[in-house]
Amino acid sequence: MSPEPDCARIDAELARVRGHFIDTLENRILDLDALVTHCRAAEDPHRGFEAIARQAHKIAGLAPTLGFQDLGRDAREVELAAGRITPARPAHGRAAVLAQVEKLLDRMEAVLNTSWH
Repeated sequence: MSPEPDCARIDAELARVRGHFIDTLENRILDLDALVTHCRAAEDPHRGFEAIARQAHKIAGLAPTLGFQDLGRDAREVELAAGRITPARPAHGRAAVLAQVEKLLDRMEAVLNTSWH
């Protein structure tokens, strides 16, 4: 059996997954934006930062595989930074993490605006 049909099938599947990722990017942006708003307003934003870390983890894991290396890198940085916000120190680094999330949101919007599938 020739490897070409396998490559074509893999390419088609990756294109499908990439298209789905892009299709869901707007909702991910809205979700992260709502979490940023919550974290800015909440007296105890720990759960919001946990949710940001989870969302960023998903993006960081998938984006590079689909050709979005910069998006994946930014998401990994957000995941790690948001994970450092603890109930004992909820204000520690909060503004810096939110600035990183804003950078990630900008990157996500850029991907959404420049990707065709």
